[in-house]
Amino acid sequence: MIRPSSRSSLSQAGRRPRRVIEWSVAVVVAACGSRARGPSFATTTDVPDAPRRPDGVVVDPSPELPPSLDVAEPSSSLVALKPPLPVKAARSAVAAFFRAVVAEDTEGLSDLLTPDANAPNKSRGVAPGLLDVWRGRLRHFRYRALAGEALYQESDIEFYRYDDLETLVPGRPLRPVEMTRADLLLRVPMLVVRAGSDRVFGDDILFLLRRDRDRFRIRQLVEDFQLP
Repeated sequence: MIRPSSRSSLSQAGRRPRRVIEWSVAVVVAACGSRARGPSFATTTDVPDAPRRPDGVVVDPSPELPPSLDVAEPSSSLVALKPPLPVKAARSAVAAFFRAVVAEDTEGLSDLLTPDANAPNKSRGVAPGLLDVWRGRLRHFRYRALAGEALYQESDIEFYRYDDLETLVPGRPLRPVEMTRADLLLRVPMLVVRAGSDRVFGDDILFLLRRDRDRFRIRQLVEDFQLP
């Protein structure tokens, strides 16, 4: 059985939707009023001509490495080492030297030598400059006659680093006084030592090579040879 609703309950139910509508209207009016007033923070209608200056940002500085070195002492705490040059670079320096000699090209020789390159001799005097020594040899002998000759065999070249010559070992050359830890010492056994009847090379030639950026230059040349 459904009981009829009383008149009082109907009137209360009718008043509830009206209150909800009135509350919604009040919210909308308040929102419109706030929009009419604008934002509470400062604004501008003109864009300034000065460059923008954004807010500062804390940025961690990038770590700075020390200058790169060829070698470093074991006691060094932090070092940046250059990658060693390949053996191919040393072979190229030797090959370029003999090409310049056979071509009797003093300018080419000069480019292959360090400014302080010398040629020690058996006397205990001051070692003469290597470029001056070879200028005299090129004037005295005809090295052009050796063009096309295989002066040495690449597979016969011996390579020595600084530590390899720390102690005397039979069959190994002595470490030159001028040699540094970054240098390379090559011994080149010669296949050709004469041009005609003239002796123009020693049996073995020692090349002390010093790094110059991405190549080697000749710092010293030791050879058992003397001008007649």
